[in-house]
Amino acid sequence: MSYTKPSPHGGTMRAGVMRLSVVASLLLGPAALAQPAGLPAFELERLELNPNGRGSLLMGTGELLPKGGFRLSLAGQYENDPLVMYRNGNRLGSVVGNRVTGHLLAAWAPMQWLELGLQLPLVVWQSGDDLGAQNIAAPASTGLSTPTAHVRLGLLAQRREAPVDLALELGVGLPVGSVDTLSRDSIVRLSPKVMLGRSFGALRAGVEAGALIRPAVVLGDVGEVQDELGNEVRLGAVVATTGEGLRGELNVRGSVPLTRESGSLEVLAGLRLPLGESLEAYALGGPGFGNAPGTPTFRLLLGVAVGGGERVEASRRDDDGDGVMNGEDTCPMEAGPAERQGCPVKDTDQDGLEDSADTCPTEAGTAERQGCPVKDTDKDGLEDTTDTCPTEAGLAGRQGCPVRDADQDGLEDAADKCPSEAGTAERQGCPVRDADKDGIEDAADKCPSEAGLTELRGCPAKDTDGDTVSDHLDNCPAEKGVATNAGCPVAQKQMVAIQKGKLEIKEQVFFATGKAVIQPRSFKMLDQVARILQQHPEVDKMVIEGHTDNRGNAEANRKLSLARAEAVMGYLVSKGVEPARLEAKGFGPDQPIATNKTDKGRAANRRVEFIIVTPERELK
Repeated sequence: MSYTKPSPHGGTMRAGVMRLSVVASLLLGPAALAQPAGLPAFELERLELNPNGRGSLLMGTGELLPKGGFRLSLAGQYENDPLVMYRNGNRLGSVVGNRVTGHLLAAWAPMQWLELGLQLPLVVWQSGDDLGAQNIAAPASTGLSTPTAHVRLGLLAQRREAPVDLALELGVGLPVGSVDTLSRDSIVRLSPKVMLGRSFGALRAGVEAGALIRPAVVLGDVGEVQDELGNEVRLGAVVATTGEGLRGELNVRGSVPLTRESGSLEVLAGLRLPLGESLEAYALGGPGFGNAPGTPTFRLLLGVAVGGGERVEASRRDDDGDGVMNGEDTCPMEAGPAERQGCPVKDTDQDGLEDSADTCPTEAGTAERQGCPVKDTDKDGLEDTTDTCPTEAGLAGRQGCPVRDADQDGLEDAADKCPSEAGTAERQGCPVRDADKDGIEDAADKCPSEAGLTELRGCPAKDTDGDTVSDHLDNCPAEKGVATNAGCPVAQKQMVAIQKGKLEIKEQVFFATGKAVIQPRSFKMLDQVARILQQHPEVDKMVIEGHTDNRGNAEANRKLSLARAEAVMGYLVSKGVEPARLEAKGFGPDQPIATNKTDKGRAANRRVEFIIVTPERELK
């Protein structure tokens, strides 16, 4: 129970520290084993001890007893005001004001990675105020508390050359304690933990994280919940001294509830005094903070233990924490590697070479130079003795000399044909020349001083006959015509139109079925194609593409489409077109322009196309 004050919701809330939460006259709902009258069944005790005693009397630090080791301990504890009743900010009295408990602890390690532990607590005597007027009967004075057993697994160990000690534990609390002394949960309670620790010479530090899984119990007035005991997270840390004589430790441990209970914190300092080879006495005490039930204003504990623990023979200890036992350690007070019998390596300049083998013991260097530093005046990674340019940072491939690149174009001057002008690697370091700024460099521009079109190789468009159709698109560049008839007079029907990148034909090229023989009805159109090519020498290259639908064997169709393209090419050559300006390709069914599921689509896919090779296409 704890100090309380009125809450904005008509109930109560905690108002003090070093107390635990409120228990008022009735439990919300029935509780089996609810004795004494007015109180539910729950375990009040929060004290947890470390049965193996290694590192801490309270918390595990990841270290297990050695294989076959055991420890037996008997302790007595006093708690002040672990359970106080308040209502509406007024103290009604202590349900448990004074409590004395005894603890029998045992730990045994059948294997180096396995430890078994047991804790048997007993309420020796407790007393409190008369709260009969509040319908709270006094708890019994004496009774058995919740016995617990644990299994601890060691995952890492410093004595096995790991950087830390790491262990997992599962504890089980049995519901066989006395209900009358507030020393029993209604069912089994579980407490899993993770423990981590490390020795640092004469000091040892550790942390512990775990959880308490227990049945939920609500304490409070009728209709007003004051505290709800249940699951919680438990955290702790310890720093302790090691050695043969009097030792000390400081523990901080607390809980973070997962119910409507308040948190708690205890700071407990302890002393341990050896009384013989395997016997020690110890004392522990300190204040508690918070309002969780079971946290006293302070607690004191005295005990004795035999076996196990931290105390070992001097020759089997490792006082400097270097993994070498004192009996084998030539320098027991200085950490050092085993290969040096526990003595530290003397390395004044911290370069990895001990002073006795270091030619330059006060200057960090390399093993290849017997511990002397590399002299690299220009800091280019090459030591001065092999650097052709020791005062100028350079490259290893140039014997330490810098790259000379006056125009900063990425090509060193020795390989740059234009060392004073930034250029590209493809042009041996020279810049792109494009005097007329038309996007075509002068070397490929047929009109380098006039901005022009890409398809005219950099020359501007002209309209010789003044019919508004540029010569390069005009089928009749010397005759005035109309744009709708490809620049020719209306009387001269045009079946071919020059487009950017291709010759567009108004009709298909017809072939004999399944053959590469051109039908005579296509001659007139092909004659126009030949005449247009002859009138337009700016068309340097044209690819004649043959295409088919997807009926029949695909490979056979590819061969047929190539043969037909070659037939067209041969026809144009026969009409005076230079063969070097023409190329035939067959794609078969690979590049359809319509669906092959209909007759109309298949007819469209059976075609010949005339593709003008422009500078853009040449780059693809």
